[in-house]
Amino acid sequence: MDFFAHQEQARKRTGRLVAYFAMAIVLIVATLYVVGMILFNMAEASSNSSQTGTGPVDVVYWNWPVFLGVLGLCILIIGGGSLYRIIHLSAGGSVVAESLGGTLLDYDRAKPGERRLLNVIEEMAIASGVPVPPVYLIEDDTINAFAAGYRPTDAVIGVTRGCVERLDRDQLQGVMAHEFSHIFNGDMRLNIRLVGVIHGLLIMGVIGFYVFRTAGIASAGRRSSNNKGNGAAFIIIFGLAMMAVGFIGTFFGRLIQAAVSRQREFLADASAVQFTRNPEGISGALRVIGGIDKKTSMPHTASEYNHMFFAQALDSVFASHPPLADRISRIEGVPIPQVGEAQASEASRTAAAGASGFAGSVTTSAVHAAVENIGTVDPDTIRAVGRVIDTLPDPIKDASHDPWGARLVILALLLPIEVGDMSRQLSAIDSMLDDQHLKMLRTLHETIRNLHPSQRFPLIDMAIPALSRMSRAQYDEFMGIVTKVIRSDGEVSLFEWCMHTTLERHLGERFKPDSKHPPRNQRRSRLIQEASLVLAIVARLGSDDPSDAMPGWKAGVAKLGSSNLSMPGEAECTLRNLRTALAKLECTRFQDRKLMLEACEATIDHDGRTTIEEAELLRAIADSLGCPMPPIIPDAD
Repeated sequence: MDFFAHQEQARKRTGRLVAYFAMAIVLIVATLYVVGMILFNMAEASSNSSQTGTGPVDVVYWNWPVFLGVLGLCILIIGGGSLYRIIHLSAGGSVVAESLGGTLLDYDRAKPGERRLLNVIEEMAIASGVPVPPVYLIEDDTINAFAAGYRPTDAVIGVTRGCVERLDRDQLQGVMAHEFSHIFNGDMRLNIRLVGVIHGLLIMGVIGFYVFRTAGIASAGRRSSNNKGNGAAFIIIFGLAMMAVGFIGTFFGRLIQAAVSRQREFLADASAVQFTRNPEGISGALRVIGGIDKKTSMPHTASEYNHMFFAQALDSVFASHPPLADRISRIEGVPIPQVGEAQASEASRTAAAGASGFAGSVTTSAVHAAVENIGTVDPDTIRAVGRVIDTLPDPIKDASHDPWGARLVILALLLPIEVGDMSRQLSAIDSMLDDQHLKMLRTLHETIRNLHPSQRFPLIDMAIPALSRMSRAQYDEFMGIVTKVIRSDGEVSLFEWCMHTTLERHLGERFKPDSKHPPRNQRRSRLIQEASLVLAIVARLGSDDPSDAMPGWKAGVAKLGSSNLSMPGEAECTLRNLRTALAKLECTRFQDRKLMLEACEATIDHDGRTTIEEAELLRAIADSLGCPMPPIIPDAD
């Protein structure tokens, strides 16, 4: 099953989660209604006895006001509690990491083991086409990790100290591949909603406890003053009922948590093996976990995040993860009895050699492989990205890991290659930077101007984590400077458009989480004109002569299976219209987006030649559609 099928399946699983949640509420409402009717009949009997002195009255089994009152109470408490928690966590994965005591890792101050972790995550993110996620370190001696966020652009990776210090590089890479699988497969959003469901079901019991406690204290006070009455008794009974219902809700919440999580862990393990082609890495990590006997020091609140972790963090009534032996058995393909609990031995592998140079174009097979591998990590791509990173000068790499340095790296990438041609850009930002930063910008530009085009976009990806550490005000100021530099010469180049699109996509949702998102799952047939426009723009950008764009556009339209379309005119084919059309196409189903990318591939490759600029345009389009595409790296010369 590929990335697009996993995303569609994740949407269906969200629907099942809603169904389970509704079933739990029905059971809770039924339980509280029974208690409510008991109290109602007790009150009626007491009132009748005190007023008329007669005997017992007939028992009432159905009462609409009681039912509607109980239903409204449950919806208000459970639904409101779940919604509040989901909204709170939608601010990004950093909320989860910080609630567990995680601290953001800074590359400059990281220790050797921590830098190894950051390098593994950086290579894997760039190789998969997703933003490099911020990494949070949790001071806990157990071996664990998690991916948290609402979408790939606000995802973070959390890693325990034990994971950094007890695993070798292959094992660490296996664990990180497992977590990246959760990002690709749409599990993060589902996990956040699952936390909300559990919180809503649990809060009923918490409120019941406080109602019971308050009523008990009030009742004791009335007894001491000989003030009798049944009101406090009713409240105590109702509080006890809410506590019981809360425990029932928590029980079902943990049951849902386990049911949703266990199969996802098997899938993530299999994906990690597929990504790294090294089953010993992840199975070795699982063996190390099985060979140590340490209790976690994470707060008790970590139990609501149990389903997010690589291995179960805290004990629960229902195990949120399959047994370690089952997971190792599936990974290694051996019977469970043969799975030992001993710690895996250290793996010894040599690093791949560095690259000496890059070609000026990419092959048809490389473009096709990138489209087919959307949402996955390929070990060959990881090694290729590692070679590209190794060829980058150290001052550039160091600057890209610093918040201010990363900003200057981006600006240096936007400056013209020829020093004499950048007076307009420098004059546009002269008042926004002090003398020291302007000097650093010129120094960085002297090095960056000599980079091969295939090294430029990985450099942008490397800078994303440092840029994410800006404040909202700094982000707004930075994007204002970027926009001013791009517009300073009166035109927007393809590289500038791709860079601005990447920055907005990878940073915008981190700093603007409240941005409105249009409705999803629209039919592609309703947006066929937008699809045709995108293909026309891609065809024209890839042709030296505008009249040569028609064959490429026709190849893409044929891939869509559409007919009776006219190619949009040159006046319509602007980069501004491209962004607008892609924003609408992002609302289609994932399978339709896959077909759209295959159509773009057909348009670009219709002449059997793909330039690096066309390859980066295809990646920017995939990014705009919410489909992380691996980098298309040219062969070494």
